[in-house]
Amino acid sequence: MINRHGFLSVTRVLSVIALGVIMSGCVSLLPDPSPAPTIYRLSVPQSLEDSRASSDNVVNIEYPTAPRGLSGTDIVLSPDGRRLTSAAQANWAEAVPSMVRNSLIDTLARDGQVIGVIPKGSTRVPYRLNTDLRRFEAVFDQGEDAAPNIVVQINVALTDTKTRQIIGVHTVTKETRAGMRTVSSIVDAKDRATREAMDDISAWLVRQVLADKS
Repeated sequence: MINRHGFLSVTRVLSVIALGVIMSGCVSLLPDPSPAPTIYRLSVPQSLEDSRASSDNVVNIEYPTAPRGLSGTDIVLSPDGRRLTSAAQANWAEAVPSMVRNSLIDTLARDGQVIGVIPKGSTRVPYRLNTDLRRFEAVFDQGEDAAPNIVVQINVALTDTKTRQIIGVHTVTKETRAGMRTVSSIVDAKDRATREAMDDISAWLVRQVLADKS
């Protein structure tokens, strides 16, 4: 209440302050959290218990180079084969180049004739494989309402680490159509296309190494 001097009473002022504090506690300054993205990973081929590879059949699998759009964890989509975008609320468990390298190492381990390793420090091995990831996307070539076509394209070059001479180069392109236009179906199709690409690269790499040893 206002007294005769035109001021609020002390009790009234304290009541207003208390109410303001209570109301401020009810208002959140942070936005509502978005749904957590679904995380996907590629399947891992089962390895053999006993490796048949000798110490001379070891290859450093270098970290793949890739365009910026394929360097992260986005599940990449393409509406027309040229433009790139990413699936909403979905990601790979690791960066795509790392995932592709690990998939190749796992595939070599399953076959057992050549050992693929990640370069570490001064460790010396006979061979080095450079990998260039060119495409790893789902292309909506039949329209955005139809199941997309998965395209995986990888260039590889095998080098003798001692002489630094290129032993061979190889390009593999695999395409697989997804069963539906859902993210899970796209991931399944990318998994199939990647396995086919890794099998192709693994077989080529084994031929190159064994031929070089003969």
